[in-house]
Formats: sequence, C-alpha cells, structure tokens
Amino acid sequence: MHVRFWGTRGSIATPGPGTLRFGGNTSCVEVTTDAGACFILDCGTGARALGAELMRRKGPIAATILLSHTHWDHIQGFPFFAPLFMPGNRITVCGPEGSGRSLREVLSGQMEFTYFPVEIDQLRGRDLA
Repeated sequence: MHVRFWGTRGSIATPGPGTLRFGGNTSCVEVTTDAGACFILDCGTGARALGAELMRRKGPIAATILLSHTHWDHIQGFPFFAPLFMPGNRITVCGPEGSGRSLREVLSGQMEFTYFPVEIDQLRGRDLA
C-alpha cells in the first residue's frame, strides 16, 4: 500500500515558506492499494496537484473519492481535479449529505456559474454515489 498526503491543512490553504515541510494545501490523501485501487480521502486544495499527477499516468484513471464531510476545506479542490473532466476516466465520489442537501447538490452548488465557469454536469469522468 502507498499513502501520500497532498494536503493536510484545515479551513484554509496556507502556502508559503512556513509550510514547505508539511505542505500548505487543505485535506487530500491518496491511498493506492497493492492491487492498484486508488482511493482519495477528501478533496481539499491538494486535489489539484494530485489530479495533475494522475493525468501524467497512462491509461484511463479509476479512483474513488471518499469525502469525510462537506465543509469547504474538504471539497474545495473538487472542481480543480482534472481527471473529472476527461471522458473514459471513472471517478466515483462518495460522501455524506451536507446540511440536508444531497452530495450532488452540495458539490454542484460550489460549481454554479456564479462561482465557477464549469458546471457539474460538464464533468465527464465522475459518478456521484
């Protein structure tokens, strides 16, 4: 098993010289099993760099994003996770409802045109569970 921390901060990303050792991105952990299954624990700002790394690998990407909860620092990187945009990738997203709204409603809320130029229905590599 391989574990890599792409983000460990809470509430707000804090890039800069003071966070070089442990990183400045919010919560995002990649876990790859010996069999090659990829699990992503939370999708904070660290998900952008993880997505870029996964896109450098050959072949379609299959991964499961497990969201612990839907606070901003745990979902903020979701719209910037590049594998979600590529047809042929299979990204399954699992997580709890957020304040009485479905997971899909919470994630698409942060991707409304008022806040983000791409809406959730334009993502070609995702499956919201």
